[in-house]
Amino acid sequence: SRLNCFPLFVCQIEAGLEMAGNGGYSSNWAASRARTSRYDTEHERRPVKPQAAPSLVPQKAGADNSFVNDMASMHTGMIMEQAIKDRTAQMEREGAFNAKQMLAEQEAAAREGETQEVDEDRDGANADEDDDLEALRARRRKQMKEAQDKKQKNMALGHGCYDEIVEDQFLKTVTASQLSIVHFYHRHFEKCKLMDMHLGKMAKKFYNTRFVKLDAEKAHFFVAKLAVKTLPCAIVFVDGVAKGRQVGFEGLGGTDDFTTAELAWRFKEMGGLEEEFDPDDQI
Repeated sequence: SRLNCFPLFVCQIEAGLEMAGNGGYSSNWAASRARTSRYDTEHERRPVKPQAAPSLVPQKAGADNSFVNDMASMHTGMIMEQAIKDRTAQMEREGAFNAKQMLAEQEAAAREGETQEVDEDRDGANADEDDDLEALRARRRKQMKEAQDKKQKNMALGHGCYDEIVEDQFLKTVTASQLSIVHFYHRHFEKCKLMDMHLGKMAKKFYNTRFVKLDAEKAHFFVAKLAVKTLPCAIVFVDGVAKGRQVGFEGLGGTDDFTTAELAWRFKEMGGLEEEFDPDDQI
C-alpha cells in the first residue's frame, strides 16, 4: 500500500500545479496520467461527474444596489452618531461642565445681587427712617433747648411774677419782652383788685408773657398817651406795640364770677399769650 500511495501523491501534486495555472505541467498532464494510471485503485478508476463551477458574474453598472447603499448609509450614520457622542462627552469633560457651572454661579450671583439690592433697599429705607427720626429728635432737642433758653431769659426779665412798675420803667418793660400785659389800676377799685388776682395766676402759668401793673394816678403821661379812661384796663403789647386791651370785664358775661381761663382766653385772642390751653382749663 505504501507503494500505491506514493504515485498517487505525485499525481495530486501535478494536478494541483496544473490547477494553479502552471503552463509547463499542464502540457505533460496526459503523458503523466498515462504512466501513473496503472497504479489507480478501483475507486479511483470510477468515472466522476464533473461539477459546474459557480458563476461569478460581475454586477453591471446601473444595477439595483439600494440594499448596499442603505447598509452603507446606516453604517455611516452609526459612525457619525458615535463620533458625536464621543465629542459631546469630551466637551463635557473639558469645557461644557465648566460652562454649566459658570452659568449656575452667575445665576446664583444674580439672585444674591437681587437679594442684596432688596436688603440694600430695605437698609436704605431703614436708614432714611432712622435719619428722619434722628432729624426729628434733633429738631425736638433744639426746640427744647430754645424754649429753655427763652424761659431762662424771660425769668431774668421778671416773667413768672406779677410785679408793679413805675412810669419810668414802662417803656423798658414793654420793649424788653416780646409779649407783655400792663394793668392800669387804681388802688381803691375793687374790680382792679379782682383783676390783680387773675393776672397773678396767669403770670405763673404763661411764662412767655410779662405781667405788670402800673398805678394810673402816678402815670399820667402814658394814661393820656394810651387813652386809658376806664379802670381796670389791661393793655396787650407785642414787641412794644399795643395790640388790644381788656376794659373792665367786657366780654366776660357782665359779672365778676368769670374764671381765670376765660380772661386768659380774651388775652390770647388779642395775641398776648403763646401757650396752648382751653377756656375751660383750670388755671
